[in-house]
Amino acid sequence: MHLILFAVLVDLSAGTSASCETTLVERYYGKDHDQIDDGACYSSTVEVTEDDPTFALAYFLTEAAEAPKYAKCLDGSPALYYWRKGTGTGVNKWYIHQQGGGWCYDLKSCVSRSQGRLGSTKDDKPSMSIDGGYFSMDEGQNPLMHNWNAVLLRYCDGASVSGDKIAPTIVGNSTLHFRGRAILDAEIEDLLSRRGMKEATDVVISGCSAGGLATFLHCDYWAKAIGLATDGAAKVACMPDSGFFLDEDHGPRYGSNMRNVFRFQESSAEGLNAACVAAHRSSGDPEKCIFAQWSSAHIETPTFPLQSEYDTWQRGNVAGGGIDMNDFGKNLTALVKSQLLSRPQHGIFLESCSHHCGSWNGPIVDGTTSSVALEEWYNKGSAALNNKGFFYQGKAYPCKSCCTGSGDEEAVVVV
Repeated sequence: MHLILFAVLVDLSAGTSASCETTLVERYYGKDHDQIDDGACYSSTVEVTEDDPTFALAYFLTEAAEAPKYAKCLDGSPALYYWRKGTGTGVNKWYIHQQGGGWCYDLKSCVSRSQGRLGSTKDDKPSMSIDGGYFSMDEGQNPLMHNWNAVLLRYCDGASVSGDKIAPTIVGNSTLHFRGRAILDAEIEDLLSRRGMKEATDVVISGCSAGGLATFLHCDYWAKAIGLATDGAAKVACMPDSGFFLDEDHGPRYGSNMRNVFRFQESSAEGLNAACVAAHRSSGDPEKCIFAQWSSAHIETPTFPLQSEYDTWQRGNVAGGGIDMNDFGKNLTALVKSQLLSRPQHGIFLESCSHHCGSWNGPIVDGTTSSVALEEWYNKGSAALNNKGFFYQGKAYPCKSCCTGSGDEEAVVVV
C-alpha cells in the first residue's frame, strides 16, 4: 500500500535543508575569510514598526559589560538580545534561541572575528522582525511555541558562550575578551529580572549549530537559574538543532581545534556542563566537555535535539573527505543512543536529510514533522510515546527524499 504524505515547507529564518546562498560567516566576513564557518544560514535583518506582531526590540547589556561582570563580546562591545513579546496563552512562555556562527580556533582568527558582527554588536540595529521556522507565529507551522515570547541571543564570543578568561588578551594592536560565561550570566539575569521571565510557566532553550552546541553545554545551567527564580514552577526543556558535533580528529582536526578553544578561552565548569567537567577532571580530560558527544551524557534537563545523521557541515569539517557518511551516521546514532538517550527523559528527532540547521517541518519521521514531534514530546514526555521519544528516520545516505518526507520510496509527497 502506498502512503500519501502531505507536507508544507516554510521559509526558515534559521536555515534550510538545502545549501545556503550565504552563510552568517560569509555575510559578515566575505567569501575569502579565515573563520570556521559552521554553515548557519544568513537571513537579512528586517526592521518593522512596533505595532507589527513580529517586532522584536534590542536590549544591549551595557551595564553588565562594565566591572565587575565584564560581559563583553570579543571586541569589548556589550552583549545583546532581541525580544518579541508573547501573546494570549503564551504571555508567560518563553522560547530562547542562541545564534550560531562557528568558532574562532586561534587568536588570529579571533582578531578577525572581533572586527565583524560575530564578534561585535556595535553595528546592530535597535529592533528587528522575528518570524519563521522555530520562531513562526503560524500555529500550523509551530503548534507549541507560535505565541510564546521569542528571544534571539546574539552570538559574539566565538566559543559557544563558554569562555571564562578574566583578563583581556592582547594580540598585536587588538584586545580580545573571552567572556562567554559572563555573557550567559548577564543574559539570564536580565531576562529573569527585567523582562518578566521569572513569571515563566514554560521555557524552551534552543539554538542552531554553534548555538546548538551552546544549548547542549548550558542546558542545565539555564534550567537551574530559571528554577531558582521561579521556585521550580517553570517547566524547562532544551531543543538544540544541529549541535551534536562529534569529537573526531580527521583531516579537518575538529577535535584538536575545539580543544584549543577550550584552552585559550579558559572555558570553565560554569562555562560548560559542570557535571561533565567534574567527571572528566577526575580522569584528566575536562576539555571533552566542550563537545556535545560527551556533555550530553550528563544533561539532567529534558532535551529534544533536532539532528541530521549526515550533517553537511560535519561531512566536510569533522568527518573530512575520506569517511563514508553511512559509517559516520551509524557512529553518530550509536553515540546519541549511548550518551543522550541513556536517560529516559530525553528524546530526539534524528533524520536522514543531509543538511545543517533549520529543516523545520521538512523531514517526516514516524508520520510527523519536527514541530509536531516537539509538541508531542514536550507535552507527553518520552515514556508516554510509542517510540519512547526516539524519532528516527534511519535511511541510507544520500536520501534526498528524506528532506521533504519520510524517505520511503513508495511514499508520495505533495509540497
